[in-house]
Amino acid sequence: MYECLKGLEPARVFELFGELCRIPHGSKNEKAISDYICRFCEDRGLEVWQDEAYNLIIKKDATPGYENAPTVILQAHLDMVCEKNAGTDHDFTKDPIPVLRDGDRIYADGTTLGADDGTGVAFAMAVLEADDIPHPRLEVVLTADEEAGMSGIKAIDFSKITGRVIVNLDCSDQGIVVGCAGSAVIRLELPVEREAVPGNWECGELQIRGLKGGHSGLDITKERGNANVLLARILSSLAETCRVRMGGFHGGLQTNAICREAEAKIAFPAERRGEVETCLEEWERILKKEFKISDPDVRVVLAEPAGGWGMLTLESQEKLLDAMVNIDCGVIAMNAEVPGVPETSGNIGVVTTESGNVVIRTLYRSCYDSKKQYVVDKNRRLARLLGAEFSVESSSPEWEYKADSRLSALIQRIYEKRFGKKLAVEVSHGGNECGAFFKAFPDADIVCTGTQIIGAHTPDESVLVSIVQKEWEMLCLTLKGMLEY
Repeated sequence: MYECLKGLEPARVFELFGELCRIPHGSKNEKAISDYICRFCEDRGLEVWQDEAYNLIIKKDATPGYENAPTVILQAHLDMVCEKNAGTDHDFTKDPIPVLRDGDRIYADGTTLGADDGTGVAFAMAVLEADDIPHPRLEVVLTADEEAGMSGIKAIDFSKITGRVIVNLDCSDQGIVVGCAGSAVIRLELPVEREAVPGNWECGELQIRGLKGGHSGLDITKERGNANVLLARILSSLAETCRVRMGGFHGGLQTNAICREAEAKIAFPAERRGEVETCLEEWERILKKEFKISDPDVRVVLAEPAGGWGMLTLESQEKLLDAMVNIDCGVIAMNAEVPGVPETSGNIGVVTTESGNVVIRTLYRSCYDSKKQYVVDKNRRLARLLGAEFSVESSSPEWEYKADSRLSALIQRIYEKRFGKKLAVEVSHGGNECGAFFKAFPDADIVCTGTQIIGAHTPDESVLVSIVQKEWEMLCLTLKGMLEY
């Protein structure tokens, strides 16, 4: 167990969370953590299925007196977002998460923590193991690859699931969530050609640094800078004013994280270095003014380039910039029914340059499938204009808000009785697997709860011990209260 987690209560929850942090479990790398939990269940005599996608369905009988209460599904996802700061020496495929604690705050050293959704998985495991928590019959569904396309939930055999009361443990903000957006990840692959850099030109690497990033759904209204977008803006300007040419474009690690860092190798006539440097200084002043509230530490850096390379032809460069400045990124429309929540948004999450193409991957979210399909179609048409290959990497359905949810009403009653105040009830712009459950079981009663995550999908991710304790207590009280459902 991590030394920093010792002595914390609930002890078993933190012990299990620590064990999960030791097992690499980034999206599409869930076999080891799935196998670990499968053995955990088998050792305790629980009924468990593991499928080829490494999803797990686990069943536990009701405790005495709860045999006639409705079956409850506890649901969480096994994978985590793998983000780290530039210069952080960490291999997410083999290294344990470097967990640290400062008083009430648990975080990682330069990487994401994986509390999204490690705390939810630890909660489920602790309930499965406990013999002193009253509960109805349980079906625990732990899915793979939630963060990078939700391919896990698409492989679930829903015929093995009988419950229709679902408690999703994939984190919440200040209360419970009762509806969420659907999403789609779009991939544009743009063929590019290269040519040699003229001998009398200078080279550099243009970098965007110092942005906060964040969750592309939950933080999208905070107007934080997206490094991919800002880099494209600057490059478009420099191409017009200083004859700057680019040798490629790289930015972001995950489609569901607002891009924090991006860079492009550039070349320009040697006699224009002073002009280029002046333009970049002006751009930094512009961005610090535009983002003085959301990203005051934004920096525009001209560094030495690494390795040899050629620059894109002018035609290829123009097509790439046409794509980058025309793809919708940020809030596209706000929800007219739920104040303060976006209806539709986009996030240019990852841009990579290979020898013969540039790949742009954008995550769109919407509470309306029709609006999601509209932005997807816009990208398809843009790709056709640019001669790029277009594909939809993944798509997940929205989860429709139900005002008459008995589970939501029960949790609100329990919370108000325990804490003496009303519980916040939200509709989220973040996506989760509740949409897939809603599509499979339209009559299901679903609520999303779990530990509040601070700085989700960034290396600043953290959780508070006090919040974990509070949410664990609420989960136990909810299970105990199912006799009143």
